[in-house]
Parts: sequence; C-alpha cells; structure tokens
Amino acid sequence: SNRSGFVLIVFALLFYFAGFRANNFYGGYLAVMMLMAGASLWLEGVQRGRTRLFAWLMLGFMWPLPFLEESIGYPMRLLMVKTTGFVLNAVGVDSLVSGTALQSMPDLESGRQAGELFSVGIAAPCSGMRSLFALLVVGVLFSYFRQRVLWRRLALFSTILPIAIVANMVRILVLIFAAMIFGQNWAIGDVEKEVSAFHELTGIVVFLVALMLLQAASWLLNRLCGGLGFKRARVVSRQIVSSLP
Repeated sequence: SNRSGFVLIVFALLFYFAGFRANNFYGGYLAVMMLMAGASLWLEGVQRGRTRLFAWLMLGFMWPLPFLEESIGYPMRLLMVKTTGFVLNAVGVDSLVSGTALQSMPDLESGRQAGELFSVGIAAPCSGMRSLFALLVVGVLFSYFRQRVLWRRLALFSTILPIAIVANMVRILVLIFAAMIFGQNWAIGDVEKEVSAFHELTGIVVFLVALMLLQAASWLLNRLCGGLGFKRARVVSRQIVSSLP
C-alpha cells in the first residue's frame, strides 16, 4: 500500500465537493478518476498501480464532450461533402455540392432535374463526429493490443482521424449508389420517414471499413519495422535461457 493514495482519495473527495458546489460536471468526472487512482495506489501500491494505468486512462473517453461536436462538427460536414463530391465527379457521377447537401447534376438531354438521381443532406449525425468518438476508443484498444512498442502504438493511433473520414465517406457513397439503383426513398428515406432501414444498417459500414483500414495500417507498420516488436524478444529470451547451465 501507499499512503499517498489515501491523500489523493481525500483530495478527490474535496475536489468532487467543490465541483458539486460550483455545478461543474467536469470537476466531478476528474474527481472520480482521481478517487479511483488514489484507491489503487492505497490498496495495491505503486508497482501494481502502474499496471492499471492504461485502464485508468481509458476512463477519459467516458467524458461527454458536446462542445467538440458543436465546434468541429460543421467543418467535418463540409469536409465530408466536398470529399465525397470530388470522388463522385472523379468516377464519372456528376454531382453538385451546395453547403452540406450533395445532389446529382441536372441532365438537359434526358430532362432529368437536379437531385433526381440522389439528394443527400449531411446532417449533424452524419458528420462523422459520433463515429469518430467511438473509433477513438476502438483505435486505442486496437493500437494497444496489436503493437508492443509505444511509438508504434502512437503511430497507429494517429491514423484514426483519416480512417474515420474515409470510413464515413464510404458510407455516404454506399447510400448514394444505393439511391441511384433502388431509389431515394429505399436507400435514404423520405420526408415522412426520417431515415430508411438501409440507412440505419449502413452505420455498420463505418466500423467495418475502419477496422479493415486499421488492420491494414498495422500490417504495413509491422512490415516496415519488422514484426510485432515482441517476437524477437521472445527468441532472444529463449536463447538466453537455453544457454544457461
């Protein structure tokens, strides 16, 4: 045990009371994390408490961060629309970007009006912020268990943001191509029915694509750096043990 843990517990309780009196929720969240850290130090000591560090840091993802969704949610929506529109135009599907909306271009020869093939409005839930928060947790766990060296874990974790953007763009592309083939109402929804069942199911696409890209990034990192980082250590340890009398 460690007496400093008990001091941290007392400080955490006082900090929680101060946050309660100030009506500051984040003070309460921090106090709970300090309370758990203090309890671990007091009951288990510093050495065993270090083994709980990763699990303790993971508690930080439980903090609600609505201000991030308000501050960077709209720029991410614009980025998603522009990126998706660029990809569609690159593959030969003429599209028109208007704010956070994306629709098909009109065709004078066939008499098709703008948005007749597809019309997608990237609302706040589709900006990628919610999936980004979830993918951050998945990315931390994936990086921690797939890599054994700190800098490799950080390198793999740094790919989460571009992977989240690509995965969310793939979902939007799936919705658009489904709307072109099966119709707008079936793929996306209509005014009376907010979203279709297919629209809801495509949310799984984000995580499937993200996991595949994370696995590909981990594989590439291992290929460039030569292994997972612990296989060689096992071989060396076996050689040392076998050489002992």
